[in-house]
Amino acid sequence: MKLTYFFLIGVVMICSVQAQNNQEIQVQIGDELVLGQPKAASYRHINVPRKNFIIKRGGIANLSSLQNSRVIVTDIVYGAKTQITFKRTNDRKFFRIYKTFTADLENALNNGELVIVKKGVKVQEESS
Repeated sequence: MKLTYFFLIGVVMICSVQAQNNQEIQVQIGDELVLGQPKAASYRHINVPRKNFIIKRGGIANLSSLQNSRVIVTDIVYGAKTQITFKRTNDRKFFRIYKTFTADLENALNNGELVIVKKGVKVQEESS
């Protein structure tokens, strides 16, 4: 009798852990996000090129110009990590040379590098 109770408790615990792992963040193509501030000197979960590559291609390497920029999701790749591709909503290029960037969705959202825009909420976009 005790063995069956322990077995049932074990099965319930395993199922609850699996259910927690399967929760996905619901971001779809066309959703708007806002780029937040990086916790360090640069973004860790958004794939931004290093400054020397930006300068070599003729761009202006100003990482602060990314903060509070509204972006729109253009592609989602599901796998071990969910990768998204995004572009600016105003169709300007990042650093005057890059049309799109990619990001690790879950980690970027958890660290505040990306923020999901809720309907009806206005975010001031820095002009540069």
